[in-house]
Amino acid sequence: MSLGDSPFSHLDTVPVTGSTQDDLRAALMGPERESWPHLSALRALRQTAGRGRSGRAWVTPEDGGALLVSVLLRPLVPVECLSWLPLLGGLAVRDALSPLVEDLPWRVGTKWPNDVVALPDDPAAVPAVPGWAGTRKIAGVLSELVAPEPSEGAAARGLAPDAVPADRDEAPMVILGIGVNIGQTDEELPVAWAGSLRTLGAVGAGRGPAPADAAEIVLTAIGHQLARLIGWWEETGGDVDAGGGALGRRLRAALTTLGRRVSVQAPDGELRGLAVDITPALMLRTRDGDTEVRAGDVTLVRVES
Repeated sequence: MSLGDSPFSHLDTVPVTGSTQDDLRAALMGPERESWPHLSALRALRQTAGRGRSGRAWVTPEDGGALLVSVLLRPLVPVECLSWLPLLGGLAVRDALSPLVEDLPWRVGTKWPNDVVALPDDPAAVPAVPGWAGTRKIAGVLSELVAPEPSEGAAARGLAPDAVPADRDEAPMVILGIGVNIGQTDEELPVAWAGSLRTLGAVGAGRGPAPADAAEIVLTAIGHQLARLIGWWEETGGDVDAGGGALGRRLRAALTTLGRRVSVQAPDGELRGLAVDITPALMLRTRDGDTEVRAGDVTLVRVES
């Protein structure tokens, strides 16, 4: 996989920061806003106050080892369709990483709602972690809507939820934060179910690119995949199941959660059932019927024989 031309309209890289999400949001609220068009990105070599879903902290090792980037998107889709972005972002990361492990005993998929995971070809060859089995989380996506300023006018503030923006200036601003574990060792990873391209065998130790080169390759690949998928999504008018449903089928095919018995720690308690579909909420088939889950942590439920 070559670097090729940059897919980003604008890319800034800083050596260290607290959070690229916070920094990009601040830039969008200030006089530098016009410097950050659709598909622009802010990358940090290290973060000290990064965060994941539900405000969880995510700090990288002193010597880096992870790809940390926030990408500004202004998609030409209705606001009511923006909840597909975490899954679309996850699919972009999945498609960017898959070529790096194609000769290894792993495959890459997505996990609802916003994770990218590696699954072993032989589960018995990998230590099982409760709730995760042999699956390892190697990346995460955080989608945050940037509210327009009151002074921006009625077009930006009053666009109907089902209306397609006329242009990028009218489109909502969404920051897609992406973190990919590249060069961390097992000792540097924060939890037992985490993995990195290094621990999968894709980088370092005489195989594949060095971690720093891999981060550049992955960044470029993610940008190209995002541009492709967002363009495809815009062609559907924001409805992934429109136009024959090909985009929806791609999202579902990559999602390792579907067809599995899972436990969801939702804001209002635990739910258990079979994951049957996405809307993009997770459709869970329970003993009481189908339930739509909009947020929560998903783990696998062991099926007793």
